[in-house]
Amino acid sequence: MIKFFRKIRRELLEQNKTTKYVKYALGEIFLVVIGILIALQINNWNEEKIQKGELNDVLMSVSNGVLSDLRELNLLSTARANIVAKVDSIQNYYMPTTKRSLTLVEAAYINFTTENISNTIQFNSNLSAFESLKNSSYFGKIQGTDLALLLSTYFTNADKIKNKETEHNQAYKKLEDYWRSKFKNNGAELYLKPWLAEDFTLVAPKFLEVLRDDTTLAIFEIAGYEASFLKPYEEQILMGEKLIEMIHDSKTSFDQQTKLELSSVLFTFGDADFVSVLTNGQAPTAFEVHYAASDVFIEDFSKVEDYLAITYPENTYAWGTSYFLVDALYGRVNEMDFSPYSTVFVEMKGAVGGEVFDITMKDVNDPPDGTESRVEIELTTDWKVYEIKTNRFETADMKRIMVPLAFVFEGSEGKKIHVRSIQFKKD
Repeated sequence: MIKFFRKIRRELLEQNKTTKYVKYALGEIFLVVIGILIALQINNWNEEKIQKGELNDVLMSVSNGVLSDLRELNLLSTARANIVAKVDSIQNYYMPTTKRSLTLVEAAYINFTTENISNTIQFNSNLSAFESLKNSSYFGKIQGTDLALLLSTYFTNADKIKNKETEHNQAYKKLEDYWRSKFKNNGAELYLKPWLAEDFTLVAPKFLEVLRDDTTLAIFEIAGYEASFLKPYEEQILMGEKLIEMIHDSKTSFDQQTKLELSSVLFTFGDADFVSVLTNGQAPTAFEVHYAASDVFIEDFSKVEDYLAITYPENTYAWGTSYFLVDALYGRVNEMDFSPYSTVFVEMKGAVGGEVFDITMKDVNDPPDGTESRVEIELTTDWKVYEIKTNRFETADMKRIMVPLAFVFEGSEGKKIHVRSIQFKKD
């Protein structure tokens, strides 16, 4: 090829065709430049492909670490929920002075629960892969993306959970040391090893005495606080699942559903086109359903199949309400900006048809006196989506909503309603 070009140049010069030679030379230079640019581009493509592959490898390592975290978080959640249930049963059944006798089997149950409490547990996130990513040049490739935000939030949250657990465990161990010192040679051996008693019925009163002591009560109370970890675990699991999904799907931006599901953790409600307060009868993370009434009440609602069943009992209250409450970031966020959403869609039906009640929204400053704006609803026995403009709730400051939706019942007539979904949408 080179000999061919040289031959052309030589012939042009011999024929004194200077103009054609210059044109040819320029063309040759242009071809060389294009060749160099193509080579550089191919090299850049190859380099980018290599870096993308290396970044993907690092992200997959992060994903594997998060998957390990999720297994641990689920175990931790189950363990703490079990402790809370056992503590509740002991406080309700064995602590009251009306319980005057105790069997060895019952004492062993109490002892087993105490040992479970003593075995403190803690979440230890797999940070190594994420630290490698942060300290590498590859992190710049995703910086500023939703994936980077989720990664940072996940591991920052993991650190917060660990610190909170450390404080809890240290407080417990301090109290346990005091308990052991207080009951040394005065019931500790009996309480910790009740099966060693020759005749437990004779020492059962002493066991109950130790159980009902203020220090033992404090131990069970601090164990009951383990319930406060369940919500942070739930949010961490949600973020972890989304991280794994995004990494495996090679996504760096949130879709609408992900924005919605992570809104409570990342506080980005306004970015999503819609917000679900209830989906198939289940309140998502960031919302909790509650009940209140004019007199002593029980929370009369339950999830049935794919809907929430709410009951207002007959001849019981002057008024009653089942309402959704903003509860995000461990309860520290109790208000949110709903101003971007102009319409709320509520899918519901009545148990018998003809149920009449009010729907309302409340901001953080609305007084609890029933003066808030309401919209009256009458149900049929068929599922129907009721569309309500949020500007009808004139008393509610949409920028500071604490109760996104409430169902308000009044009078002595009993009612039961079924609610499947609640969605706020933009125009």
